[in-house]
Amino acid sequence: MKKVLVCFLLIVSFLTTFGQDDVSYKTPPKDMLDMLMAKAAPGVSIDDRGEWMLLTQSNSYPSVEELARPELKIAGLRINPANYAPSRQNFVNNLYLKNISSGKEMKISGLPNPLAASNISWSPDDKKIAFTHTTANRIDLYIIDIATQKATKINKSALNVITGGAIWYDNNTLLYRTALKPATAAPPKPAMPKGPTVQENYGKASPRPTYQDLIKSPYDEELFAFYATTQLVKNSNGVETKIGQPAIYGNISVSPDKKYLLIRKVKKPFSYTVPANGFPADMMITDINGKLVKQLADIPSSETAPGGNDNVQLAPRAFDWRMMNRPPLSGVCRSTAD
Repeated sequence: MKKVLVCFLLIVSFLTTFGQDDVSYKTPPKDMLDMLMAKAAPGVSIDDRGEWMLLTQSNSYPSVEELARPELKIAGLRINPANYAPSRQNFVNNLYLKNISSGKEMKISGLPNPLAASNISWSPDDKKIAFTHTTANRIDLYIIDIATQKATKINKSALNVITGGAIWYDNNTLLYRTALKPATAAPPKPAMPKGPTVQENYGKASPRPTYQDLIKSPYDEELFAFYATTQLVKNSNGVETKIGQPAIYGNISVSPDKKYLLIRKVKKPFSYTVPANGFPADMMITDINGKLVKQLADIPSSETAPGGNDNVQLAPRAFDWRMMNRPPLSGVCRSTAD
């Protein structure tokens, strides 16, 4: 009896000790690790005049820190609910310039450390480069001055890039969306639903492809509205000016004469069968201050579009600006309608 008891105690002691062992991340042999983590060739972007080259370096995989961050799957989107950004991104972690004529590479001062850059774009005159920098709880906008090779943060309000990044308005001005509230103000999940989730087709067949991460409940609708609603802002030389009222902004483009904005505003009812880019929307033209100039179209939900890969929605579509040769009209809006 004593021998059996001693054996049992030894087994328990062994199991207890094993459970307390260090279980941190392990790495493969060095040769394999070097092969997997070898830096890829840098990305290359050249200005329109062929004078400067921007080189971007990123890891081959998202970091463990990025993968460990929270993720909200809703309306066909995958969102980091802590910072108003798409989740699971593989960011650019180094930027540097190269003068093409001399072949000299130049470091950029003022970059955040560590760098998590995305949405990189040249200014119209190719003298500046804009990029967003993502941290655990906010997104900021930086400008690189090519002449000085220096990066400077220009925003005061935290950006919201869930539905789009910053765009250049002119050589000194950028348009972007900002968050309305801290991410911690997101609506809490109710202990019990207010009622059942009901979907109706009103007697009409609506065959759709199967999408993932869709809205599934009224609470999901609340979350999507909270994270996707933004304030459009114009930033001129570091001075932020609000444009219009908060809304769920889809695509935004500037007219060639810089007087108007072509805007898609997403609206309710949110669909439970198609992602956010298929939700009902208003297409409109506003002036640069956000005042409505013309309502172009009321786009229905894409769940009502005809089935089949070659079919399109029975509504005006493909709105865009085009240049005109006749002054004083330098920009008009056109669309394709079926």
